[in-house]
Amino acid sequence: MRLTNQITFTLTLFVVVLFFARAGLSKQSTLLTAKSAIVMDAQSGAVLFEKNPNLRLPAASTVKVLTAVMAADKLDFEMMLSISKRAAGIAPSKAYLSEKESYKVKDLVLCVLMSSANDAGVALAEAMAETEFKFSLLMNRQAKSWGAKNSFFLNATGLPEYKKKQYSTVYDLALFMRKCVEYPALTQMMKKKYVSIYGSDGKEIKLRNHNRFLWRDSNNLIGKTGYTRGAKHCFLGLFSKGNKKFIVAIQGSRKPWDDLEYLIEKY
Repeated sequence: MRLTNQITFTLTLFVVVLFFARAGLSKQSTLLTAKSAIVMDAQSGAVLFEKNPNLRLPAASTVKVLTAVMAADKLDFEMMLSISKRAAGIAPSKAYLSEKESYKVKDLVLCVLMSSANDAGVALAEAMAETEFKFSLLMNRQAKSWGAKNSFFLNATGLPEYKKKQYSTVYDLALFMRKCVEYPALTQMMKKKYVSIYGSDGKEIKLRNHNRFLWRDSNNLIGKTGYTRGAKHCFLGLFSKGNKKFIVAIQGSRKPWDDLEYLIEKY
């Protein structure tokens, strides 16, 4: 009888502990407005926090991190690129690059990472693959080679395509940022608050970083913002604590800065 009581007590205790553990996880998830989120160790790739890590969602302009990494890998940053009519005419946000004028690759990458310039993104895509559509095929191939199995892209910018869906996941986005870290020039660009670039016409183009965290003293989060009506707010970034670097990604957020603050404070 005593043994039966002990077994009953043990089982009851286990159920209670499991209930509160699940309740804790549920509460933790409800603190986030993002549909999906992840925190990853940048060096090892270990996932430290996750919420729907493999949920396929539109990624908006966080896609541009992949575009920038591919540009860093395939193009000479000092090379001058001429801006096509299509690139110059792409929808905002944009840097308002001048058609037929030329800009350094590194300045176009700055436009992409700092101010999410779609015209710069298209120009880079055309330089790597002649057309943006052909570049999207390269993007998909590159993503899969890095283990990003739940991503599909139709353009270099993250802009929505008419009646077509492109998507990614916070896990896949984190893999792109792990690759980005291998190019210090890119992470240095993400740290800049303001910069001016000049094309062959001599016109000054002033860039301001969209990442609000650069103006906060409390942390050192760098990264790439993203927003469309369908995607809501997205973010893909990198922060450090001590000697460790962490990748953070969110998709489908209603309060991105609050979500990011919460995730950063956890680690």
